[in-house]
Amino acid sequence: MKILVALTSIALLALPAAAAPAPLDKPPRWEYAELSYRTVPGRPGGVAADGTEVPATPSSVTVHWITKDGEVEAKDWPELAEKLKAKGFKKEGSAAYQKIQMLNILGEEGWELMDQGGSAASLSAALADRGTRGGGFRVSSSSTWLLKRRVP
Repeated sequence: MKILVALTSIALLALPAAAAPAPLDKPPRWEYAELSYRTVPGRPGGVAADGTEVPATPSSVTVHWITKDGEVEAKDWPELAEKLKAKGFKKEGSAAYQKIQMLNILGEEGWELMDQGGSAASLSAALADRGTRGGGFRVSSSSTWLLKRRVP
């Protein structure tokens, strides 16, 4: 019996000890950024109520990129890509295609969407637009996205 107790004790001592839990890693650190854009559709030319010709207005996009390093404002997606030195950006294609390209480039840099401040549409009427054929109202839309990426 004593031999059995001794052998059991030796066997228990020979078992590997349970590994201590790994020390907790540092909590992740994040960098945040904001991407906002505003689209104003073009307006066809027309004739004012007094008979003067009103020139057409082209559509426009304004893009604003804000990070801890500063702010970048651009008149369109290609200009933003150029200012950010985005590789692989193709200037041809629609504004929607260019926006998706820019989002993919930012995603490749580690940025992920956290929150989207819903698209807002607003009506604007400039005094010069009143009295033209087709009405003077233009609908513009804007959107703001909050992004984050992990900092090493």
